[in-house]
Amino acid sequence: MINVNQAARKDRLLTLSCDIVRPETRAWAALPKRVSSRRLGILGWLTGLLGTAGAFIADRGWESFDDPSWYGTFRLIDMVGIASILLATGFCVLGWMLGRHAVVAAPLVLGFAAVPHSLDGYASGPVWWLGSAVGAVLALAAASRSWREVRAVRALARSSTTGRTAAVGANAVKASKRALRRGHIKALVFVATATAGWTVAFAALPAELGRTYEEMAKESSSSAFAAVAAALSIMAIATVVSQGGRLFAMSRVGKRLVWEVPAGAGLAPSWPFVDDASGLVPLKDATSGGCICLLEFRRSFPDADDRLMPEEGVHASDYCPLHGIDRINDLSAAEFAAMAAESWLWDERSELPEQSRPNENRLLLYGFAGCIYTGVPLTARAGYVDASFPDIGLARVAEPGAVVPCWDQAERPAAGVLDTVDLRPAGYTGFAFRYRHGRAWFEAPEDDAVRPPALLL
Repeated sequence: MINVNQAARKDRLLTLSCDIVRPETRAWAALPKRVSSRRLGILGWLTGLLGTAGAFIADRGWESFDDPSWYGTFRLIDMVGIASILLATGFCVLGWMLGRHAVVAAPLVLGFAAVPHSLDGYASGPVWWLGSAVGAVLALAAASRSWREVRAVRALARSSTTGRTAAVGANAVKASKRALRRGHIKALVFVATATAGWTVAFAALPAELGRTYEEMAKESSSSAFAAVAAALSIMAIATVVSQGGRLFAMSRVGKRLVWEVPAGAGLAPSWPFVDDASGLVPLKDATSGGCICLLEFRRSFPDADDRLMPEEGVHASDYCPLHGIDRINDLSAAEFAAMAAESWLWDERSELPEQSRPNENRLLLYGFAGCIYTGVPLTARAGYVDASFPDIGLARVAEPGAVVPCWDQAERPAAGVLDTVDLRPAGYTGFAFRYRHGRAWFEAPEDDAVRPPALLL
């Protein structure tokens, strides 16, 4: 018998009940489209690049390459000014790598340079401020677009609630908490290192104040530390803004939601391997009269009862009179097509049949709140939904049509085919191959309007 205490302990991990949201395909497609991270990052980087180039031209910087970095005795404003030039130069070289963070970083980089150059009367002061203002407008536009998306997703969640609930497994809950925890840790690391950088910079500053360019051997260590500290501070701000936006979106849309969104419509699982339940018999069916699947499972794995979860089911026995290979092959084509959704019909390496109606193919997500937090991809199991493993990443924004890569699909055996069943009239995208000595395989041809020659037996 199943270890009741062990099963009960595992049941407690699956007590998170979530409302199911199932938007219509048209309503999902009407959500505001988010600008890609790469495009937004390039815009932010170009803002910083053009602002820095404009300031260089305003100061006629090509005429002062050989001039000292400062005149007279070294001051606090000199440290900040030199650090700002180092920071702006670094952003021009590497800013394109920051992705969406570049939109937040650009106005801060230019604004950091505008302060000392304005106070010291440089001609570039207004140019720095202008570039910072342009970057701020771009950042506000991006934030406004995200806000509109959050509002639209919230409205869609309210209008698409099905009234049904789903039990969400422990892996999905852990994956969601892990994604948020990573964001918190990242922000804290940037804040801590920026604080340390400023501490070192101001610790080195007193030894340089009042000294001339020649006395300091033409370099300032405090300025170098200040440039690094400023870069870390800007990344800390960008990370905090991103994490704050994510938490805000989740609070507005709702955390305890399971979304059934159209598959291949802009989101795809981050984990490329399909986690189907092919070849499994639900435990409630395995304990019914006449089924020997559970008995065969215990015979093969005598010590596995403690790890057997009632919601998952067991692998179907090849010799079971209800779920075995003979039972599969004895079904008529019409009977098989009507039962095609049953997971025990299929080989464990085969994909489950895919619905041909676009509105029926769904990607399950836990906690979706828009592109700022795309949610944890879920797999439907017997009686609940869960992530494949606790470390799985959030769903990724993908081109329409992308679901999982083709290289993850196992190759169907070429020998031993008994017959084929056309599942398209039953609402699926392909054919079932039944085997004399194995379970069926599902295969969807690239052009499902014509039966491929390989299927003619």
